Amino acid sequence: MSNAKEITILYFATARDATKVPSEKISLPPQSTSMSLEDLTNLLKKRHEKLAPILDNSLYSINMEYVEESDYQTILVKEGDEVAIIPPVSGG
Repeated sequence: MSNAKEITILYFATARDATKVPSEKISLPPQSTSMSLEDLTNLLKKRHEKLAPILDNSLYSINMEYVEESDYQTILVKEGDEVAIIPPVSGG
């Protein structure tokens, strides 16, 4: 078992298609127990180039609680959290 402080990212729909994985673990920066949701978004955009435009229109939930877009800069993702990325759904 790793000593890394990690969060779990869950990808749905087009986000899963863009990353080619249903989920992944992301290590927090050294000496840190959290990061802002905005910083996490930037990290994911760098890690998965095709995910960047999807993230701009996606919703997030942390531990099954939706996060308001206006809170992305202030909400902290902590060690052990589960972050779901939920792209917009189209349909008629």
